[in-house]
Amino acid sequence: MFNLKIDEEIHLRNIHPDDAEALFDLMERNRARLRPWIHPSSLPETANATRLFTINCLLSYYGNPFGSSELAQYFQELESYFPPANRPLDLGIWFRDELAGTIFMAGVSGSSTAIEFGYWITEEHEGKGIITRCVSALMDYAIDEMGIQRFMIGCAANNQRSRAVPERLGYRLHVTQPNGEVVGQYVYDRTIYGIRSTGWRERNK
Repeated sequence: MFNLKIDEEIHLRNIHPDDAEALFDLMERNRARLRPWIHPSSLPETANATRLFTINCLLSYYGNPFGSSELAQYFQELESYFPPANRPLDLGIWFRDELAGTIFMAGVSGSSTAIEFGYWITEEHEGKGIITRCVSALMDYAIDEMGIQRFMIGCAANNQRSRAVPERLGYRLHVTQPNGEVVGQYVYDRTIYGIRSTGWRERNK
């Protein structure tokens, strides 16, 4: 299991099927404000769909469900499972030991040394710098442990809270893609931010 302590208040770890009930409750309480920004595949509508989502997250991290009796047990609950080409790392954000949101790292197509971040957090925890702290720590981890050389964050151009994270961390706006962000029935211009690992380390000397 992946487990990363950010500071005395925050830690990250894999989303696990045992977290399904808490995650579904969190999504239900925040669904109205998340729906315009979070892709439906990451915002399941029912408790059962949320459990299947957590199983997929866990299996994607490990890759092969047949190497472990525990994973094989979860695999039986899925109708089908196709390991993604670029395995994402879906993590829960625990703030003071309570689940507060999720964050993921995913490979960028065509590159083995670039990753992209995505994230959301509950309304009551917005404005505390939690996401910024998580992305910052994951960048350091990715450079040190994974050899990552480039980071990207893409989000809707009018999602100011999401855009504030890369801007706060020193990312540079590379491009705005017209109608490039499609979230269910919503279509937005997509802003893509990026920073190189060398620039990140130089900035944080």
